[in-house]
Amino acid sequence: MPRFPLASRAALCVMLTAGAAASVVALSREQTTAVVTLDQGWDASTQHRFYYESQGTRFIPAAMLEALQTPMGERFMSASNMRRFGFIVDDDRAVDAANPYGWPVGFAVDRDASTGIAMAGFTCAACHAAQLEYRGATFRVDGGQSGADINEFREAMAQALIATGKDAARRARFEKQAVALGFPGSRIAAALSSLAENARNGDRMSPEYVIPTTPTGPGRLDALNAIGSTVFGLNLGVPGNAKQGNAPVDFPYLWDIWRFDWVQYNASIRQPMDRNVGEALGVGVKTNFIGANGAANPEPLRWKSSVRIASLYWMEIALAKLRPPVWPRAFGSIDRAQAARGRVLFAANCSACHGIQVIAGTTPAEWHLPVVPLQKIGTDPNQAEDYARNTFDATKLGLGKAVHTAQGLSYVVTRVKEQAYRDAGIPKSQWAKYDGFGRSGNSFPAPCGYKARPLVGVWATGPFLHNGSVPTIYDLLSETRPARFWFGSREFDPTKLGFVAESGPGNMLFDASVPGNNNSGHWFTNDLARRGRIGRALTDSEKYAIIEYLKSATLADYPVRTVGRPGLMPCENDPNWAMASVVPPN
Repeated sequence: MPRFPLASRAALCVMLTAGAAASVVALSREQTTAVVTLDQGWDASTQHRFYYESQGTRFIPAAMLEALQTPMGERFMSASNMRRFGFIVDDDRAVDAANPYGWPVGFAVDRDASTGIAMAGFTCAACHAAQLEYRGATFRVDGGQSGADINEFREAMAQALIATGKDAARRARFEKQAVALGFPGSRIAAALSSLAENARNGDRMSPEYVIPTTPTGPGRLDALNAIGSTVFGLNLGVPGNAKQGNAPVDFPYLWDIWRFDWVQYNASIRQPMDRNVGEALGVGVKTNFIGANGAANPEPLRWKSSVRIASLYWMEIALAKLRPPVWPRAFGSIDRAQAARGRVLFAANCSACHGIQVIAGTTPAEWHLPVVPLQKIGTDPNQAEDYARNTFDATKLGLGKAVHTAQGLSYVVTRVKEQAYRDAGIPKSQWAKYDGFGRSGNSFPAPCGYKARPLVGVWATGPFLHNGSVPTIYDLLSETRPARFWFGSREFDPTKLGFVAESGPGNMLFDASVPGNNNSGHWFTNDLARRGRIGRALTDSEKYAIIEYLKSATLADYPVRTVGRPGLMPCENDPNWAMASVVPPN
């Protein structure tokens, strides 16, 4: 049955996956055709490694996940069950050392160094590998926005664990299978009891953790709130640090991000490795901030983690070779005359923010992404405001009782990263190279705006705006937008550029009236008083011309200009800008 938005169980998510900051698109039907992988510059070996390379995250012993059954008795990790959550399942997937159980794209098996137990975790591809369908054909877009529903996956895993723990016969079968798969027999009973108890606690956690959240659904997660709540709530053992999840965002697409001067939708991180370590912490790496008594561990133990720093570096280098997807002929031919007209319209109406701005004197070329103030862009402010406003009690780390997100993450991420370098035996002389392209680190600002990125390949990445509140490019260019629409389908709409808004198994009804889901702003309108107006109204003919250009746009024909080193971002010198609600709701 189609799903309507339901509040996520924040406590359950934290307990099971350490507040994963990743998520994946729900398939609405079984895959029946061969997959066409678009040529984006990766060979098969690079693609396979990206799909299954561990970044050090772990949420359940791998043998236990493979042995787990649904309450109805189906193998939990079966292809049909995983497709229900929107994970990409390759019918011809190889069972090998990287993927020993033949799991979907985005799952890793990584052995814990201290226990020797193989653990299951998410890879970068869980959020950043996409699949598009059109008239029975299936296309893979590496680095695209996956649409899996991670929260629904967590919930279902919890229910399966609860059901296993309650039924003696089911429990016996589970324990026998997990031991046969390599889990230590002397530890299986206690391990299952602990996992089942954590799952049950999702229904009756203390008030500090039970915080209503905006439903996320396929392909969305409140990433920055999840990272902060995981690091300072779960990992630090301070339940009151868990924050309300009211700012879901789409997974960003990854091609060309290695060129950007700022990443995250709110331009809150500059250095590639800082970004990667912060993401891994949110997805659920093992940390050692505190000991069994809840007090902070001594250094350097405090900063040791399961982060796979060499793997994160490899992924960054691989992404530097990833090209934007090229429009496949199966989606229909491109009207070149219309595209040429659209390029002129795009340059006049869009390129001031979305053009490529090469920072003079940078090698390799670094692209400046302008940060548009919230008052100007008018889109939902929650992600930027939450990041700037939230504080955490970090007295265990010696930082005080009200540490802002930027300050706290800068402190923690830097120390976890540097300890990971030491533990991996990477000499300090190499740290700058691993950090990424010679960029300085330890910079986590909280500007009052969102960054605008170049849009080559954007045709493959709907829905749109940072929170996925607009279903198609056509709607984004229009003066009115649907306040409610179904999302989660992979069936592509080549006319309006987006996905077909249809109900179906695993799909969710998007409601723009819910906090964090506001679909206003970024308006093309002649109403000069409308907040978030960025340009004049466009005719239907002009909209479709711009759409035709976006189908065909390449780096070779995209608007480019050279700029000097940018100065401060909006509100960067005012760290308290979000303490007052400076951006009223639309």
